[in-house]
Parts: sequence; structure tokens; C-alpha cells
Amino acid sequence: MTKDKKKKVKKPLPIVTDVASLPVEETALSARWPEPVLVLSDVERQSRVRAGLDSVLFDDVKSDGSRITRGFVRVVLRVPLCSPKGRVYGVFVEVDRAGYASLQHAFKAKVPTRVKGRLATRLPFLDDAYGSDVDVEEDGSDARARVVAAVSPSLNEGPQVGPRVRARGTRS
Repeated sequence: MTKDKKKKVKKPLPIVTDVASLPVEETALSARWPEPVLVLSDVERQSRVRAGLDSVLFDDVKSDGSRITRGFVRVVLRVPLCSPKGRVYGVFVEVDRAGYASLQHAFKAKVPTRVKGRLATRLPFLDDAYGSDVDVEEDGSDARARVVAAVSPSLNEGPQVGPRVRARGTRS
């Protein structure tokens, strides 16, 4: 009697459709997709997006027909950034290939790393934050990576409400 050998088939990353139910932190608001993916139709999303629990790879087609793969990681963002009582968000940050690899290695090896990226989630009352440069830190623990530094005044200080004057001297 001979046994049939089964051929191993490489499985693609699963497409997660219910990311709103993923745990980020108990009180967090969590983004479903990074903004460039959110604007796609369901059909486009199924053919151009690979998603895991904490990452999204997006096959972006440029106007000249060229393609580029963009990578996004889910991280925790607290606003204001350094406030322990700040509002917690689950957001996506776009990172380059080296940054993605560094975060992945650090998580698996349980070592700390810090990479640069761009905020890829729009947040209410934080209009200037979308697309701003941020630093993401993986601390080597089981905790989700988090934003630890940002260029945006709204992320650092919180949303501007009323006639409060920012450090740069402008009023709303």
C-alpha cells in the first residue's frame, strides 16, 4: 500500500474582515483599515490587499500603471502622546520594507526597536495628524507596538479646542 504524498501549498495571509473586534486596548477606538485601503471597493480590497492581525500589505497601482507594495502596521496611539490619561486609538502607520522587517524581527526575537513611519489613519479632531511622521516602538514584550514620538502638534498636545494658543503662536 502506498501513501499519497500531499503537496504543501503556501497559504496567503488571511483577509480579516472584522478588524473592529480585534483587541488593541480596553478603551481603544480601532481603525478598520489604513486610509488608502479604506477608500477601495470590497472587490478591489479582496484582490489588492493582504491582511493579518497587525499588518496590511496593499498593492498600490500608480497612475502610470506601475505597482508598488505598501506596508502598514497596527499600533497603539495615545493622544496627547505623553499623557497617561490620553485617549487611546488603534491606528495604522505606513512603514517602509526595512521598518516592517525590523518590527517583525523585534517582535519575534523579543527585543526592542524603533522605526519611522507615517500615520495612515484619519482621526476625529486631529486633521493635521494624518500623514504626519511618527516613531513606532516595539518594546520586545507581548504588548502591541506604539507611537512614541510625532511631529504633529495635535498628537503631542491633543486636539485644539477653542481659542487655546499653540506653541507656534497661532489661534484657532
